[in-house]
Amino acid sequence: MQPAGLVRMRRAARILVLLGALGALVCTLYAGQHNRSFLLPALFAAWVAAPFVGMLAVLRGVDGDPTRAVTFLQSAAIIISMASLGFYIAFSLRPLGHSAAAPFLLIPVCSWIAIAGMMLYAHANRR
Repeated sequence: MQPAGLVRMRRAARILVLLGALGALVCTLYAGQHNRSFLLPALFAAWVAAPFVGMLAVLRGVDGDPTRAVTFLQSAAIIISMASLGFYIAFSLRPLGHSAAAPFLLIPVCSWIAIAGMMLYAHANRR
């Protein structure tokens, strides 16, 4: 049985990652609301949501492991989610003009790099 603190942290990490994903999707769709195409905003939404799905997969992969590595991974997932959401909010409210799509392409790439680091860390700290 896991301590109550670990269970609460796991639940909080998953909820915050999901809220970050939802907020990122809202910002993406808001920023692309004037696009006449239906396909392009849908592709952007999928691209923006993918790192959040990856973070949830990493967190699910370390379920039940009561080590400090899990706490680190949960904290990293929360930080990445909230930082990404903050950037999405900032760029959707104040677009960069002609390159308004750039942040919505680059932030997921940076998130995937961080997630790859999380996966390597989780793999290296397996029992």
